[in-house]
This record gives sequence, C-alpha cells and structure tokens, in this order.
Amino acid sequence: MPSDPAAHEDPGEANGAAAEVIPEPEPEPPSEPEVLSLPASTSTSIGHPTSGRLEGGVALPLQAPGLLFNPSKDPGSRYGTVELVAGLVRAAGTVERASPGAPLTVGDLAREGGGEISGHASHRTGRDVDVLFHLRHDDAEGAPFVPSKAIPLDPDGRGTDYVDLADPTDDVPVRLDAERTWSFVAALLADEAAAVQRIFVVEHVRSALLDEARRVGAPQDIVERFAEVTCQPRFPHDDHMHIRVFCSPEDVAAGCEDTQPLYPWRKQALAAAGVKPVISRRSGDEDAKPKSKPKLKTLAQARAEAGPMHEDVVEFLDRRAAWAKQPHPGRRWCR
Repeated sequence: MPSDPAAHEDPGEANGAAAEVIPEPEPEPPSEPEVLSLPASTSTSIGHPTSGRLEGGVALPLQAPGLLFNPSKDPGSRYGTVELVAGLVRAAGTVERASPGAPLTVGDLAREGGGEISGHASHRTGRDVDVLFHLRHDDAEGAPFVPSKAIPLDPDGRGTDYVDLADPTDDVPVRLDAERTWSFVAALLADEAAAVQRIFVVEHVRSALLDEARRVGAPQDIVERFAEVTCQPRFPHDDHMHIRVFCSPEDVAAGCEDTQPLYPWRKQALAAAGVKPVISRRSGDEDAKPKSKPKLKTLAQARAEAGPMHEDVVEFLDRRAAWAKQPHPGRRWCR
C-alpha cells in the first residue's frame, strides 16, 4: 500500500498553511572606530620627534571609512597619539561622506612604544604620519578613482604607476585628485584636537592644493593655515605628504617637545589652555639630527637599486631632479 505523501510533508504545508518565514536580520551600521571614543589621556607623546618615545600608543584602524592603512607596510608601525589617529579617521570619513571613492592610504606613524622606526629619522613619538595623495586615472576611459599609491607627481600633477619598471605595457597614468586631497587636508586642519604643526610636501602639490582651495571657496582661515604649515624639505615629498601634529597640552606637561615654528595661533591656543610651550632647541625640520639617526636612502641610491628601467621611467626620473632640490621660497615659516 503506498504511503501517504502528506506524512512526509511539513505539518504546516499539509494543513494548507504557509511555512514560517524567518526574516533576515537588518545589517548593522558600521561601528564607529574605537579611537574616536578614547580619552586624550590614553596616549602620551614624550620628547622630540627624532629622539622621543610614545606611551599608550593607539593603533590606526587597518581600514575605516575613507581610509586604508598601507597593506605593504608593517602594521606594527601604525601607532600614534589619540589626537593624531582620531584626526586622521575623522578627516578621511569627512571626505568619504562628501565624495565616496577609493580610500586614502596611510603609511607609517610610529611603533606602539615609539622609538626608532626603520626608514625614518622622525616618527618616534606618535605625532608623525605619512599620507599618500588621493589620485584619479589620467585617462577618460578609466575608472575615476585610483587607490592611492606612492607615485611621484610632476609639476602638472601627473604621474605614472610603473607596475614593472622595465615593461611599458602595464603603465597606468594617474593625476592628483586635488578635490579629495584638499578636502582631507582641510578637514584635518579644521580639527582643533589634531592641531597640525607641519605638512611636508613638494612645492607644486602645495600650489595645486591652494588653487583647489580657492576654487571651492574654502574658509580663508583654513587656506591661510595650510599656506603657513606647508613646506618642502630636502626630500621632495612628491609621492606623499608627511604630517606632524603639535604636542597636546597634556603631553607638554609630561615632557613632550614641540619643534619650531610656533605660530601665533598656536601660542594663543596654549595660552588659553594655561600651558607654556616647550620648544626643542633642535631644528624644526624633519631631518634634524636625532641621537642615533638611521641611514636613509637617497634618491640616487633608490634609483640604482631599482633595477632595469625602460626609457620612459628614466626620462621621468631625470625630470624629477628639477623639483627634488629643496626650494627657498622666502616664506616666513619655511627655511
């Protein structure tokens, strides 16, 4: 005798009722990076950027809205003060909300406890960070945004991602995304908690960002602040910008040493906080001599070690010499 088909059916379906549908849970909104809720007392920057240390270093997220820690870098070098790390996260998020696109790539900050970090003379106290530029494809047929890489840019704001230095067929032309790069810089400069002291960047990128600031009608105080804090040091910084923030008032009391220059607006902020600045007698340049300065590669050494190059790369490097030399712009805060 054949079995009753209903005996193998879901009881609800056998009775003509629909099977229970369990709704899928609503996706949770992305959580706020923890650093944004940490008190300033979590970290303490002590000493000079080229010879000091960091206590309670805070890790930059490997990934956050609009931000990516460079995956080719050692994640052990992504620590900084609360003020610096939170400022980077906030500024990158501001850009992403206003103009979604490829995230900004952030390079070395400092080790968790500060101290010497390979390849850098500074980056020892959690107040320094290397930030790459936002980029676009310099090709009408390409996607608009390019993940930011350390690609040197010429005076026209253009460069090439030479994937294989000896093979011209894989070259990707790029150009500075001045709009999104300026948006990031402007957001960071407006962040009083971050208190940017210096942005080391090549002169022609500085000029391009100032042009963008004027084009979008940026607040005059932010434009003037950017003009004051930006200088090109001996290494050109044409593929990234090196950003340094001031000691926080709390860290000054713990032995944090700022470098020159001390701008009038910074003096006013410290006076309002009831704190006297502690300025190191050393040079404010990032190349100031630390007690044990690591040997850094020169452009010539890096070029010699790069291996075979096709003629387009050689031509670009020859042109690069024209803007690699430190300029003397005659501005008040640039030596």
